[in-house]
Amino acid sequence: MTMATTSSSSFLSTLVVCLIVAFLMTPTTSNPLAKVCIKSKNPRFCLQVLGLNPHLSPYELTLEAINLAMASASGTTKKIHTFLDQTKDDNLKVIYNSCLNFYQSVIDTLTSTEEHFLKEGQYYGVNVAGNIAQLDSFQCETAFQSIIGYAYESTLTKDNENLRIFGSIVVSAIDCLYNSTSLKW
Repeated sequence: MTMATTSSSSFLSTLVVCLIVAFLMTPTTSNPLAKVCIKSKNPRFCLQVLGLNPHLSPYELTLEAINLAMASASGTTKKIHTFLDQTKDDNLKVIYNSCLNFYQSVIDTLTSTEEHFLKEGQYYGVNVAGNIAQLDSFQCETAFQSIIGYAYESTLTKDNENLRIFGSIVVSAIDCLYNSTSLKW
């Protein structure tokens, strides 16, 4: 194979991938995944975590978004416990305990959401849960700047950002589900 053939082949592969992603991100009534991801805070991340399966129903996408948000929050909770065990700084202990409370609130809300609101068709509660995930991840991030006279660099920035995005995916997914049914909030 010559250099020109390799370059041309690479270009064509990239072009095909871009066309597939563009197709999936073009909102249509037959592609709930595209509808959900395009409305999320990070469509690319959304497509990566929900997979390139445009055949999931709006209900399945919402359930998957809730489960991914819970898994993210649970993983971060374990991480916070590790940080709490390792730090000797009392201010950081306050911050980590605050974040732990925020993340536990998200887990409790998402668990309740999956058990009650989603299964009972009370979609407004799912929307609230997605918004709580976004808000509590933001509050955890700002907790690192909350101790007067101290400025701590957040050790949870990526985790907080991921939960914020997962929360936006939950909100986008429930909106898609809501709009695909005759039920109204």
